[in-house]
Amino acid sequence: RIMYGAPAGSDGRIPAAPPTSFSPGIHGKGLDGKANSAPSWPSIDQMVAAVPVRPYAFEAPKSFAGPAGGNGVQYGVLEYAGSIPKPHASGEAKFSLLKGVLTDNEAAQLLSMCSQILSEEIGSGRARDLDSVDGRPRFAVDIAEFGVLSSKCAPDVRPLVETALLPLVRQKYDCPTASLSSAYFRRFVPEERRFVPPHYEHGSFAVLVIALQEPTSYTGGFFVQGSGKAFMDRRFIQLNRGDICLFQYDLYHGVDVQEGSQLELVLHFKDSPQAVADGTCPWYWSLAKENHPAGLYGHALSLAVQNYFSAKEFLDKACEQDHVEALYTAAEWCWEPPTESGLQESSASAVALWRRAAELGHCRSRSRYGGLLMQGVPGRLAQDLWEGKRLLRLAFEQDDPDAAFHLGHALLQDGDRDGATKLLAACAKGHPRACFQVAEMYREGQFQFPKDVQQSIRYTKWAAHQGDGQALSNLGHMLINGMGVVKDEAKAVRLFRHAAKLGAAEGMLNYGLALLRGSGGVKVDYQEALEWAQKSAALGHGLAHQQLSMFFNAAKHPNPPARCVPSSMEELRSLGVRELRDLLRLEGIDFSDCVEKSDLIARAALHLPGVAEPWDAAPEHTVLLEPKKLSKEDILRQRAQAAASKLSGQGYDTAPVNAVDKGAQEPAVKLGEASGGSLFQEKEQIPTAKQEGEPPPDVFELVD
Repeated sequence: RIMYGAPAGSDGRIPAAPPTSFSPGIHGKGLDGKANSAPSWPSIDQMVAAVPVRPYAFEAPKSFAGPAGGNGVQYGVLEYAGSIPKPHASGEAKFSLLKGVLTDNEAAQLLSMCSQILSEEIGSGRARDLDSVDGRPRFAVDIAEFGVLSSKCAPDVRPLVETALLPLVRQKYDCPTASLSSAYFRRFVPEERRFVPPHYEHGSFAVLVIALQEPTSYTGGFFVQGSGKAFMDRRFIQLNRGDICLFQYDLYHGVDVQEGSQLELVLHFKDSPQAVADGTCPWYWSLAKENHPAGLYGHALSLAVQNYFSAKEFLDKACEQDHVEALYTAAEWCWEPPTESGLQESSASAVALWRRAAELGHCRSRSRYGGLLMQGVPGRLAQDLWEGKRLLRLAFEQDDPDAAFHLGHALLQDGDRDGATKLLAACAKGHPRACFQVAEMYREGQFQFPKDVQQSIRYTKWAAHQGDGQALSNLGHMLINGMGVVKDEAKAVRLFRHAAKLGAAEGMLNYGLALLRGSGGVKVDYQEALEWAQKSAALGHGLAHQQLSMFFNAAKHPNPPARCVPSSMEELRSLGVRELRDLLRLEGIDFSDCVEKSDLIARAALHLPGVAEPWDAAPEHTVLLEPKKLSKEDILRQRAQAAASKLSGQGYDTAPVNAVDKGAQEPAVKLGEASGGSLFQEKEQIPTAKQEGEPPPDVFELVD
């Protein structure tokens, strides 16, 4: 079992004494379904229950005279002032918790409006932009950019910002020229984003986090951290609906939603309208003139928007004072210079900077440098497994999901079963690659994991929803072959298409096979199928190399010939209703909700050449699980009961059928009726030992 940190006391949300051992449940069974004597792996829920959630202890609140409202009268709110030490630096970072700034009606209105906008954005794929903090999909929608509010929410948000929030920031930090820079609404729900690593908001003069839910709907949430010791010094801020947490650029903070769902609105402010327009951070200049390391680093990031060479000078000065964030950023610039920066690549300088930051305890440097050492980069960095594992273990103890994944993967390759625990820890944070690998272990029953199709589908969906190409391809493979789910070829082909566009070699081959055979209702297109097969082979996929000849022969003698697809709105309008329906059906596009011809044209216009294809909602929807098949023993028992009932009807005395057996008989009767046959036809569906051991059909490739 795994235990993070010390058990929480009376101030936490978990019991003061965690369980001494994990209950076996489904994880206490081996591959044969029998209990194992050896300790088994904990589930995600059990691991979450072992992580302490320690709230921040505020002192007595003081009254805070807020800005004037719409009637010109100032209102008073309770302010809880807090402070934590700055990691790897001197001094303390201050923040404030303002209670009840928004009324319940205002919070509910914001939640309803923003949730609707975000759902529409996620359905079209535009809310999966990569976060600058960790490179994961944000699952957030921008409410304001460069100080301009979105037209969809401006009528509801602008009065709140201008009359309450912006004056509050100006009064709190004595900055009359402060202006709104950006704002976004984000959500943390199961099978999406669950964790934002601790970080600084270097590009914002002030940040305002608005809670739109009660804290009972989730466990964890927004936290502050005063050192690199994640599980010892991490403190969660309890935000009720309508509460606001206000802080500046020097606060080390993050989000960790362990259970439930959280939705919040985050607003970023700069100190002047000119800074908003230029994207700069002039408030760092006064600290930079004093040769303060944090000021030098912040000013370097501000200058990087316009001139990397000037920014590099201030960055080097911050590195000379061992500023860990500056060391990490300088190492990244040396290892892979930003586009159009003009900086020279230097592997030796990057390694030296990462090593120094790792020695100072910087978590991201340990994870990044350790991961590179485990793999090795030919011509740039020699492989060092021992040092790589050491750094990854240190980063794992600081709650870094990337380090947990790389360390777990390396340990499993060495035959160390403890690697599965590290992968499960990364899964709890929503790491897509860890979710994909754990899904494969559940599917194959590796490392004493039980063969659990439902768990495998769950983690495959989680990884696919975050845009993992291999997970999308595997989910499509399950759907097209009906492996544990209801067979759906059309949805599977759409998943193959997304996986291919994301660069997954298996997705390219699978989509090429679908185009070659017309699977899922798509029109046969030999030429496009050949192109995808060639791309897959170019990435080194062995099966694609073997089947290239088949694709070449099909493209050389196409039958049927290549199709002609409308390429403009004028061509779509010239088609009739029946022709539009045939076009959408052949493209594998759902049009069941289209009533008028204009609806069919609008749906087809989304798939014109050159138009970005909307994100398919298949990974977000619940995958229907296949009904559980009856075992041979259940069928024999039902036959015996049926024979006994028949004898009883002829006057023979038989034992009554108990409630358990009667309940077990109902699914078989329904299944027999649905298939148009009798109950005894179930004999054909009994899998033999040989059938169970046979591999799945190799029509579509599955990633291991």
